Amino acid sequence: MSSQIYDGNDASQLDTWRCSSRIPKDIALSIYQRNLHVGIAQHLQTHFPVMYAYMGERAFEFICAEYLKASPPEQSIFTIYAAHFPGFLLEYGEQNSEQLIWSVSAPLAQMDFFHQNTFCEDQRMVVEARFYQLWIDTKLAIESDTGLDSDGLYRQLELHPEHCLKLESKQVTLVTFWDDGELFFRVE
Repeated sequence: MSSQIYDGNDASQLDTWRCSSRIPKDIALSIYQRNLHVGIAQHLQTHFPVMYAYMGERAFEFICAEYLKASPPEQSIFTIYAAHFPGFLLEYGEQNSEQLIWSVSAPLAQMDFFHQNTFCEDQRMVVEARFYQLWIDTKLAIESDTGLDSDGLYRQLELHPEHCLKLESKQVTLVTFWDDGELFFRVE
């Protein structure tokens, strides 16, 4: 159904849907599109909270809309849909390499998804150390509630994409572990 909503702005596709005859079809279609966009953006925000705070509300809404246009959900299990979001960001960053925020946000999204959706001990993920440090620094900024800005934490000098990409990096492995009934991950 979501792919039908985003196939374009052809309101005639609503002929088989149950819509009120009091609402013009083009308005009904725009309502469906807006609700789908808002719902998906809210869902993705819950899976990617550090990345959301890093890039800010406007950039996040923009990239969610781009993801929705490129790949409307084909099933109702949104966690699976969210799992593909970091890969989309990697591709988008490669296609828009002049905008560094996308290529920096992709590894943050991967770590967010790993952090939000891993429920077993000894799960592993390989990342670049500089992106792991950026994820940690961004998470600390969120938790301390200092400098939170709806335009994105990336605007802070120490969190800026150019600063991050200049740092030398190596690959590190993140491993999940339990501590006092809570699941964490550490660098192995």
